Amino acid sequence: MSISPGRKKALVLVEALVMIGILVTLIGLLIPAVLQVREVANRSACGNNLKQIALAFQLHHDVFHVVPSNGGGIFPKLQIPGKDGNPFVPTTIEYPPPQRAVHRYGVGDPTKTPTTQTGSWAYAILPYVGQGNVYLARDWTHGVKQYACPTRRTADPQLSVNDEYGEYIGGGWVWGKTDYAANAWFVWGRPYCFRFSRVTDGLSQTILVGEKALNSRAYNTGSWYHDEPFFLGGSRGTWRGGTFIVRDQPTTTYVEHWGAAHPNGALFAFIDGSVRVLSYSTSASTMQALLTPRGGEVICEF
Repeated sequence: MSISPGRKKALVLVEALVMIGILVTLIGLLIPAVLQVREVANRSACGNNLKQIALAFQLHHDVFHVVPSNGGGIFPKLQIPGKDGNPFVPTTIEYPPPQRAVHRYGVGDPTKTPTTQTGSWAYAILPYVGQGNVYLARDWTHGVKQYACPTRRTADPQLSVNDEYGEYIGGGWVWGKTDYAANAWFVWGRPYCFRFSRVTDGLSQTILVGEKALNSRAYNTGSWYHDEPFFLGGSRGTWRGGTFIVRDQPTTTYVEHWGAAHPNGALFAFIDGSVRVLSYSTSASTMQALLTPRGGEVICEF
């Protein structure tokens, strides 16, 4: 019995629809697997960044016998030239009204010693992460790959843009950012620079640098709100002292705290150079113990 042409076309159409359904199902199964593999690679790269940063701190300590501070300075002595040639001090005018907090930042300077360095720790360790030329040239327009978590964003420098959080005086330049912040309980502001010997709670039990919390909607907007460039000293963009670890979201309460775009937790480098993931469920008391270098706390597990 022969099959009519019309019926043949119907069978071919059914077969095509079945094949499309199978392909859609396979793609649906493959996409999560591909994303998972990508995240594993990104998390590994992020951990390697923190490993290099911790090693850079150790090398800085070997040379100067102290870790760098987070900088800061005396104004208006820290002016730098704007893109138009006019001098300015990098500044945030923070909202909301009626009170407007004005934050002026120190700037990196290769001629200064650790106790007088006005740039942040992330500027001070540039020679030890293979960025000596950026350090000497004071190139704030340069993005540093080791300072960007690939799950979150690239290291591409950003032009400062005013937003609902404040006005940012950036001189018309693009600026390199960092996804990592130093432990504000150990890396203080200028002129305080500490030795590793100050840590009595154990180098493997004290956080040095970790992923900082951010609003996921503001990764690449140019906002400086708690995300100031790594070149600038005394800012909260390179410092954290809070005791919560939160996953990046538009509604995240990220100010002062730690966080990441990774699904399970944020990565931290400890003073001994080890890198570990701390989950988003880590308690505030555990974080407090891991941040304080001389707290005398007993930490069972983390």
